[in-house]
Amino acid sequence: MSENNGKFILTVSNGRGEVTPGGRGDLHLDIRGLAPLYTGLFTPHQLYLNGHLQGTPTALSVATQLFSGPHPWMADMF
Repeated sequence: MSENNGKFILTVSNGRGEVTPGGRGDLHLDIRGLAPLYTGLFTPHQLYLNGHLQGTPTALSVATQLFSGPHPWMADMF
């Protein structure tokens, strides 16, 4: 979808994020990088090492702070 292509700004305040069009492109990733970043499966550094995320050192540091948290898990009881 063309709406998903381009540069976006993620603003976070009081634990709430908002995405708006714009930005400089300090951090670059596609859906293959966004999904595991958003869910907490991989850290920004892990995605960078695997080639799914590119960014300036400052942008990577900020992303690491924004997307920190526990790893996803699911109880193995059905």
